[in-house]
Amino acid sequence: MVRGFLKEDIFVMTSDGLTNMVPQEEICRLAKKDIEQAPKELVELANKNGGYDNITVVIIKNI
Repeated sequence: MVRGFLKEDIFVMTSDGLTNMVPQEEICRLAKKDIEQAPKELVELANKNGGYDNITVVIIKNI
């Protein structure tokens, strides 16, 4: 079911360099916690967990 991009929704775009190193639950938790710091924290976490690939993170919040 597609419902669109509603107010307060968060859209996370990442490369496999992040998703191969950080579990989805952790990505969601950090994105919800602080949308401005989450990309940096996620890249750092992916690197800490091995970081063998390029890591890209973009987070958009519909306000």
